[in-house]
Amino acid sequence: MRKSALLPVIGLSALLAGCHIMYRPTVQQGNVITSSMIKKLHLGMSKNEVAYTMGEPAIRDPFHRNRWDYYYLLKRNYKPLITEHFTLYFQNGKLARIVGTPTPTPQKTYEHNHG
Repeated sequence: MRKSALLPVIGLSALLAGCHIMYRPTVQQGNVITSSMIKKLHLGMSKNEVAYTMGEPAIRDPFHRNRWDYYYLLKRNYKPLITEHFTLYFQNGKLARIVGTPTPTPQKTYEHNHG
């Protein structure tokens, strides 16, 4: 077989082989929440105490300064595996209401990606 005819065959083979081995990273976004953080969270805490305990929220709405949203999303192969969301509301600088149920991020998830 001539070299000129062999090049397109090799190129096409490499292109087709690459389709199956394309790297798709695991994407983790938002705040990792542990069970010890949740145990410390209680109504009446100041914003500073909440920030110290839970960390700053990943997103703050500039139009709702007394509302902090905590999100966590884990995607693998472009498909959401874990989606968590809860909201904290403050009144007069104190935690007044928790909407949603804060649940701990599965430990294996963030240890695998950060440990």
